[in-house]
Amino acid sequence: MASIQKLDNKKGVSYRVQIRRKGLPNIYKTFLTKKQASLFALKLEDSVKDHQAYSSKLTFDELIESYLSNAYLGTKPQMQRSRLKHWLGILGDKSIIDINRLDIEFGLRCLPEGLSNTTINKYKKLVSVVFNYGIRELGLTDNPTRYIRSLPEKKGRIRYLSDNERERLFKACRASKWNKFYLLVLMAITTGARRGELLSLRWNNLDIDKQTAYVLTSKNGEPKVLPLTKSVIKELERFSLNNSSLIFASEIKPDKPYFFYKQWDRVRKEAELIDFRFHDLRHTTASYLAQSGATLLEIADVLGHKQIEVTKRYAHLCIGHKSSLINRVMGGI
Repeated sequence: MASIQKLDNKKGVSYRVQIRRKGLPNIYKTFLTKKQASLFALKLEDSVKDHQAYSSKLTFDELIESYLSNAYLGTKPQMQRSRLKHWLGILGDKSIIDINRLDIEFGLRCLPEGLSNTTINKYKKLVSVVFNYGIRELGLTDNPTRYIRSLPEKKGRIRYLSDNERERLFKACRASKWNKFYLLVLMAITTGARRGELLSLRWNNLDIDKQTAYVLTSKNGEPKVLPLTKSVIKELERFSLNNSSLIFASEIKPDKPYFFYKQWDRVRKEAELIDFRFHDLRHTTASYLAQSGATLLEIADVLGHKQIEVTKRYAHLCIGHKSSLINRVMGGI
């Protein structure tokens, strides 16, 4: 069965053909005109042999085209597209059925020197995601990356603010030339949200009565609700606008987030913070929760972790909860 979907994107209008036939791989192809799409659909829909022949000729760049048209790229689409560009340069118009483990290993060896194991694994993971998409949506039968082991990675670092460091940081933020810096840092610590999630927030994403902020798309590709503390609400009300503009908008380009990195370096120096990155504010959230008795599942829920393995880095901080649990259950022995 064939269907044609009209697509509106930055490049203009296009038409995507989707052909499904039981026992054969699904076919997706995009055309500039509806007439071209219709002719392609008629040809392959009426002939099982043509369908089989086209499926076997599916190239890697066609797979990428389909993936980009249908799949989610996360909160860092530019980074994802850059990594996909690397794989296009390696695999290009090669037929999918001819791509094997050796091709993937060659692509990984062609990466620039000096990349960390974590970054190299991300390149492998992304091309694996693309092949899994093909298996799920296009009827591919194999993912050649599954035969390649990931490289060992360093344990995730945990750097969080002490109470004294936090007060120094707040003081420096309040004195910053950017009047929303304190609000941004306060929200980062109290919500555990990622930088991109905070910078993408708009005023119409807030529900002041319910004290929540709605993140339309998180890193995991799913919506996310951020509970807001009273101190955050109070600070938000200082700037509140009744429109859909970005909360942390650039003063030069209001449709873009504020570029605060120079101010961040200045604030960090004034607060005398050593070896501390903006992302460590998220670690601070998790560490405070762990030290206050939150379980790993609760921390994972707040941070939006899909895999509990990622959250386990905070396990050693959950001493209070462990002590309470042991005394409650074992105290009578």
